[in-house]
Amino acid sequence: MLASLLGFSLESLLIDNDIIGAVQRTIRGIEVNDETLSLDTIRDVCLNGPGHYLGAPQTLQLMQKDYLYPQVANRASPNQWTEAGRPTIVETASKKLQVILDGHFPSHISPEMDAQLRAEFPIKLAREGMLPKR
Repeated sequence: MLASLLGFSLESLLIDNDIIGAVQRTIRGIEVNDETLSLDTIRDVCLNGPGHYLGAPQTLQLMQKDYLYPQVANRASPNQWTEAGRPTIVETASKKLQVILDGHFPSHISPEMDAQLRAEFPIKLAREGMLPKR
């Protein structure tokens, strides 16, 4: 709807980022090789271990590599979500956006380049507005 009205929402960028991350993870597929088959880990857990993989170092490594941790999507159970007040994804994105806007300041533009850009273009935002509040 935003696109058809030529509208724009910073919150939608955060939501879209989660969606794109999920799509990229999905199309990457599942890597199958000797290391990912984890036969040594399976053998160790089944014969010597506690009967689950949560304590295996490889589990954490694979979760950090393969599991998608969304920034705004809610992965809580329905009960946890209800107990949290049933926040919508837009509400969550709005809170995340405020954190970003309050704490992110561009550092890739040097003061010299900033002065040159301001001399050439009618930039309305004061440079002080791009710096952390002290």
